[in-house]
Amino acid sequence: MLDLFDCGAMLFESDQDEEVLRIECAMTPEGALEVMQESDGPLTEWCFEETPHRIEAVVEPAELDALMEYFHVDEPYQLPAILRLEYTGYDCFLRLRALLRRLAVPYTVLEAAIAR
Repeated sequence: MLDLFDCGAMLFESDQDEEVLRIECAMTPEGALEVMQESDGPLTEWCFEETPHRIEAVVEPAELDALMEYFHVDEPYQLPAILRLEYTGYDCFLRLRALLRRLAVPYTVLEAAIAR
């Protein structure tokens, strides 16, 4: 039986000095793993010329096997709970993408282009 945390997990959340950073992961209804980082505040606006700024990394269902093997889980829906235990902190999105590269797991990054 699935509970709320089997479907998604908050990996990091901070609200300091007018800047908010939130990193979450979840399984999509199609079975993909989606990791989302969103920042909001004056520093974000200065860096990206928009606030909030959102970056997503998506691992398609067919590409999850290596990640599931690495974490020793049987089902994809278990990944958010494992990631919540292993990947926390302000840099967890970068560290998780580094793991995906190291394991040769293809993923797509979705990010709005900076309008200058």
